[in-house]
Amino acid sequence: MNKLTSILSLGRIKFLCYSPILYTLGAAIATFQNEKFNILYFILGQITVWITHMMTHFYNEYYDFDTDSLNENPSPWTGGSRILPQGILSSQTSMRLAIITTILSLGFSLLMPSFSTRIICWVSLILSWGYSAPPLALSRKGLGELDTAIVLNILTPLLGFVLQNDSPNIERVKIFLLVILPLSIIEYIRMMVMNVADIKCDAAVGKETLSVKIGMDKTVKIHAAGMVIAYLSLALAYQYSEVPLIVILLILSTAPLGFLTTLWVYKYWQDSQKFFPVPFWASTHNALAALSALLGFIISQPLEKLFSPLTQLQAFPIYLYLAVFLYFYFKSRRSYSPNSVEVENQKIQSL
Repeated sequence: MNKLTSILSLGRIKFLCYSPILYTLGAAIATFQNEKFNILYFILGQITVWITHMMTHFYNEYYDFDTDSLNENPSPWTGGSRILPQGILSSQTSMRLAIITTILSLGFSLLMPSFSTRIICWVSLILSWGYSAPPLALSRKGLGELDTAIVLNILTPLLGFVLQNDSPNIERVKIFLLVILPLSIIEYIRMMVMNVADIKCDAAVGKETLSVKIGMDKTVKIHAAGMVIAYLSLALAYQYSEVPLIVILLILSTAPLGFLTTLWVYKYWQDSQKFFPVPFWASTHNALAALSALLGFIISQPLEKLFSPLTQLQAFPIYLYLAVFLYFYFKSRRSYSPNSVEVENQKIQSL
C-alpha cells in the first residue's frame, strides 16, 4: 500500500483533477444546445486524457531529477513530487511507469472512433512526452510553458469537443476558440509562475525554462501583459460569438485573483519566502477560470436538464476539483512555509 501511495505521489495525482475540467469543457461546448451526449465516447476520452497526463508526470520526474535534487525549497506545487530525490522510489521505476502509461495511452488512442480524434490523441501524446524527454525536451528550451498550454488547454478540450461533435458548424467552432483563448493564456503565464519558483535550480543544471531564458524582468512583464490580454479577450467572445453571457461573466469573476497573482509575482519574486505560496494561488486561479467556464455552459442548459444524470456527469470535474482542493489545502496548509518543508519531507520519507 505504501508503494502504491508513492507511485500515485510520483504521478502527482492531485494535478489530475485539472485535465478533466478542460476535457469536459470541450464536451460541454459541443453539446450545450441540446445536442446528443455520447457517454461511452466521453468516458473513453477521459481515461485517455488521465493516462496521458500521468505519463507526462512520470517522464518529468525522471528527466527533472537533476534540478529537483538541488531544490532545497520545494512546495506542494513545485519542485516535483520529491519521491525520487528522497530515494523512496528509483528513477528506473519512474521510467518504467512512463513507458507503461505511454503504451496504454497509445492503445486507448487506437480505440478512438474517428481519424481526427486519433490525431488529437497522437499529437497530445508526442507533445506530452516531448515536454521533458529528449530529443524534444521542450521544457529545457523555453517552450515548456507553450507546450503545456497547447496540450492541456487546446488539445484536451478539443478531444472532448470532437468526440461529441465530429462535424461542428462554424459558430460552434468560434465559441470553442473564443472560450479556450483566455484559458490558454492564463495557463501559459501560470506555468511561468511555477517555473519561477524553481528558477535557481533550473539555471544551475542548464534547464532553460522561459524565465531562465529571458530573465525575471521580462517574465514579470509578460505575466502582467498576459493576464490583461486574457481578460480583454473576453470582449471578443461577447462581440463575435454566441458564447452565453453567463460564461463570460463567470470567467470574468476570477479576474481579481488573477490580478492579485500578478501583483504577488511583481512584488515577491525576489523573496523566496514570500513567493512560496504564489504558485498555489496561480494554479488555483488557473483552475477556477476553467471551472467557471464549465459551470457557465452547464447552467446554460434548459432548467429541466440541469439536474439530469448527464448534466451531473458534466459537473463531476467541478465536484472532483473542489474535493481535491479542500483536501490538499487543509493537509498542506502548514507546508506553505519554507520552515516546514523538512517536516513534509519527513512525512514523505515515512511512507
